[in-house]
Amino acid sequence: MDDTTGKRTQRLRIFGIFLAAVALLLVVRYAGVMLSGTGTAPVSRTPEIERGPILDRRGRILGIQTRLDTVTAWKPEIENLSRTVRILADILELSPRELEMRFQTANGFLIVQRTITPSQSSAIQREITAGTLAGIRLEDDVGRSYPEREAAAAVVGYVGVDGAGLSGIEYMFSGDLLPPASTQTESPLIMGHQVFLTIDLAIQSYADDLGRELRETYDADSVMIAVAHAPTGDILAMSAQPSFDPNTFREYTSEERRNRLISSIYEPGSVFKVFTLASFLDLGAIDLDDTFNTTGGYRADDDRFVISDLADYGTVTPREIIKFSSNVGAAYASENIDPGSFYAMLRRFGFGEETGIDLNGEERGLLAPPDDWSARTRQTLAIGQEIGTTAIQMVAAAMVLANEGILLRPQIVDRIIAASGETVRRFGREPIREVISPRTAATMLDLMNSATEPGGTARRIQVEGVEIAAKTGTAEVFDAESGQYSDEHFIASTLALFPADRPELVVYLVIDHPRGDEFYGGRIAAPAVDALIEFLVPYWDIPRDTDTVTEHSGRISVQEPVLPELSDTVPDYRGLPIRTLIPLLGRDNIRVRIEGSGYVVRQDPAPGTPVRPGMSLVLELE
Repeated sequence: MDDTTGKRTQRLRIFGIFLAAVALLLVVRYAGVMLSGTGTAPVSRTPEIERGPILDRRGRILGIQTRLDTVTAWKPEIENLSRTVRILADILELSPRELEMRFQTANGFLIVQRTITPSQSSAIQREITAGTLAGIRLEDDVGRSYPEREAAAAVVGYVGVDGAGLSGIEYMFSGDLLPPASTQTESPLIMGHQVFLTIDLAIQSYADDLGRELRETYDADSVMIAVAHAPTGDILAMSAQPSFDPNTFREYTSEERRNRLISSIYEPGSVFKVFTLASFLDLGAIDLDDTFNTTGGYRADDDRFVISDLADYGTVTPREIIKFSSNVGAAYASENIDPGSFYAMLRRFGFGEETGIDLNGEERGLLAPPDDWSARTRQTLAIGQEIGTTAIQMVAAAMVLANEGILLRPQIVDRIIAASGETVRRFGREPIREVISPRTAATMLDLMNSATEPGGTARRIQVEGVEIAAKTGTAEVFDAESGQYSDEHFIASTLALFPADRPELVVYLVIDHPRGDEFYGGRIAAPAVDALIEFLVPYWDIPRDTDTVTEHSGRISVQEPVLPELSDTVPDYRGLPIRTLIPLLGRDNIRVRIEGSGYVVRQDPAPGTPVRPGMSLVLELE
């Protein structure tokens, strides 16, 4: 074989190998089509996950996922850094100095601010169009919006940059709000469940406003207010001032973001006498006819400690102990019960353990076992000292009196509803155990009602036509540095249940460290509770004895906003609230983008525009 023939053979061999490789690629490429007998290969796609909304008990939105802009920068394109920093800092309300340092330390790409408001987006876009923000871009991003801002912020919680719940309901119910990405569906959008809270936004807002007013008036460290529906255990308001804005939660410290009503531990003071006397009466250690001489105060046998009252109440019965809030009477009454039984009753009320409310960060409080009690613990426990409680524990214990002696688990979530409208789970009344007898519970409500009578510590609570069962408290705060109780730091509080004979609502208000001449619970907390009850009675439709009864059919017609049908053309969505727009997010033929909160003020495209598959609909709310 000559060289020419050899080279020709080698070329033919190489060409054959090439053809075989091409054929193999074609077989691999179209094997699926050939085997399936179809003309197209199956295509997989990852659907978009959307976190479900958080709403109050009446459907008002507290947290919702929206599409907002994120501001980014590409340093090589920035023409005037100082001007860029000045404009962005002014629009985004950032520190110019800190923003400039971030730009200087960035190598090239920089995320300036995530999920800004629609108004901020408009202002930045105007600057970009004018040519004053070269290198700055607005990127479409998904963000969590909290339209009610500080209202119930510690309850609702917040999410991180990656969309993971970090606190409150956002954390506790993240598995319901955000479905797993592995969900099998043909839809391009998977929506999480809707979580409806027991919170009533109207009551919450009133409590928030009242708390802010009290804190400012008395220059207090904080104010806590809780409102609960007694028959079910539903928490209608959980207010703590100061609060924080979950839209900008990173601007607050962890201390500012925590839920004080479940995590702040304090000595409750005289309000606690309600539960100590209930324990004594239920165990038969005392009865309503027993008397205690309070003149001269309470003195231990060895005179190692003395307990006194604000005035000399003389000889008192259990009714007067509650009405006048007699420390001396409560201390003497405690001598009739052994420490073990006293401790066991307080534990049955739920003190020293978590209530089990569906919120993270709950503390169990402080209640030492009898083996660790001192010679004065029994007497000081009787007046609300040497015990650490949380506000939610006090509310849960108060509901025992309203439920014929049964302890209920406080509820913060009312129901969970799927995007399809199907009920996933309903929460409700959850009894835990019987604490006291129905008779003892009714007796304590009657004794507390006497505190609102003339001469009682809660006499400043006077709601026309409604009997109130109440108890006030003024607790001295223990100073760890001096090892003594402070003569300047007090906690003023008031607990109220109404109507007194069959309580529908429970109100508990705490003012921590009021400054000034007034610091007694009966003087500053009771009038605030009176104002809150005056709001709650008509709002919750609680009848007054003075009401005039009329008859009617009982039917009231209310026109609810209706979502226009989206068919061939785009409807006019202007004026609709965000709640009505939620079903649009489940559409799979168009992309819906909701910006802001409130009501629709602008939309793009305009009403009447033909609907095209895959088109985007932007609704801007204010």
